[in-house]
Amino acid sequence: TSRSFMTGSAGASMLHIVALLVVTAMQPTVAQENASFALPIREHVFDNGLRLLVLERAGDHRVAAKIFTDFGALVEEPGELGAAHFLEHLMFKGTPSLGTTDWSAEKPLMEAIASTERVLIATMNLERNTLRERGVFHDYAHARTTPKIDSLQDEINRLDRDVAMYRRNGAMMRWYQAYGGQKLTATTEQEYMKFDINLPANRVELFFRVEADRMVNSVFREFDAERMILVEQRLGDLNRPTTPFYELMNATVGMVHPVFWPEGYATDFQQYTREYERELYEKYFVPNNTTIVLIGGVSFEQMVPLVDHHFGWMSRAPEPTRVRAVEPSPKAERRVVYRSDDLTPRIDVRHMIPAIGHPDRAGIDVLAGVLSLELKAAFHAARMSVRVDVNTRVVHERRFGVPSSVNIEVIVEDENQLGTVESTVLTIVDRISRGEVSLDRLELVKKKLRNEWFRTAMDADRLAFEIGHFQVMDTWRHLTEFLTQREATSGEDVARLAGRYLIPENRTVGVVVAPIGAARAVSGGLDER
Repeated sequence: TSRSFMTGSAGASMLHIVALLVVTAMQPTVAQENASFALPIREHVFDNGLRLLVLERAGDHRVAAKIFTDFGALVEEPGELGAAHFLEHLMFKGTPSLGTTDWSAEKPLMEAIASTERVLIATMNLERNTLRERGVFHDYAHARTTPKIDSLQDEINRLDRDVAMYRRNGAMMRWYQAYGGQKLTATTEQEYMKFDINLPANRVELFFRVEADRMVNSVFREFDAERMILVEQRLGDLNRPTTPFYELMNATVGMVHPVFWPEGYATDFQQYTREYERELYEKYFVPNNTTIVLIGGVSFEQMVPLVDHHFGWMSRAPEPTRVRAVEPSPKAERRVVYRSDDLTPRIDVRHMIPAIGHPDRAGIDVLAGVLSLELKAAFHAARMSVRVDVNTRVVHERRFGVPSSVNIEVIVEDENQLGTVESTVLTIVDRISRGEVSLDRLELVKKKLRNEWFRTAMDADRLAFEIGHFQVMDTWRHLTEFLTQREATSGEDVARLAGRYLIPENRTVGVVVAPIGAARAVSGGLDER
């Protein structure tokens, strides 16, 4: 039988107290819970602000090594969306010592490209009225170029062809692979960029050598070729029917904050310049904006002098600018009607939620899990064939150091069911807000979250990511606190959070229907993101 409590009901409250006493007797003490989430991380902050976090695992022959920069899409400007991700691509192109056959010959050509681009940028600024956007649906063929602009771009292309003969692609990858490196990846999201590798523990110094070089000496080779690779990636993403809908929902939830912005529009990619990318690189890739995370068979005492040797000579820089946007307090329910004959009909109900570091954020994970189970049970009881996904994703990431959203997505087979589905969602939200929370389901959600964490803790690469990600969002020291708060979330907490955040004035509802007069030609199923 399902146990539940209802706020304000004496009988249900007594049942809750009895159930809570039984559960408490069966569970570890708070001290034991804290110990189960304990992370024996050792930290050293160098004079230049670089942060080193080491979690030793004696006997492990490998080490998960990650370097995080507090930098991502949050710092982009309109017209340059996707520039942070593009910088990640450029930083794979090597340095004066990695990626060239003759830097002395390549360098003057790269300098000539940079100087020519500066003239090109000045010319485009001078011609700003000629190049200004005029149309709404791009039906007005306003000028996009001038003979002078074309001439300068041709000169850059010529210089780039000349410099290509000195390129040695994949140098960093080959070095890592030659010394047993695995899982070389890089990721750029709204709040971070990371480079990571899993190496034999006795080869970890290679990571310091390569990443220090990349951090200070990156050469932006193959600029336009990488631009087109980014375009191809973005077009592939946009070819998924869900992408335009999700991006429209993000834009409706958030009014001003860049966390809700997409990964770039088609018109953005052509506007990236080496100068702008260099400004981002020099401003944010500095030691006092960087965290190195190591987990594996290494010694903290040995790592400190090694990191100091490779990174300690770098000067502390001015603290990089943080995102200044502050999302206005939500005041009204918003609604999107999205017409598509490619996308399965659905309801998407979103509410803004607080960030990692806010005292309510840990409980949101539990609330989302309870919502998912309650909705699935309600639809099953009503014999409705739907797919339910309750998540906190915005673009790709699901946790942020800034406000984001919790998303209740329900996909249906029959568009005529949408009204019933929306009503059911709002009914369940209201019931949880009033305190009707199943203790069985609450405990099941917390058990799933606990098991997910323990699986993460066993995997050095996943754990290193969580530690670095928390440092970027807030501080790594709050990771254990977050897990402990989540574990301690009660039914009353879930009801309080639902009553505080899942309210109409903080609600955005998206409805996907067929175009007027069009026949629905898609089958049901949860679309891939």
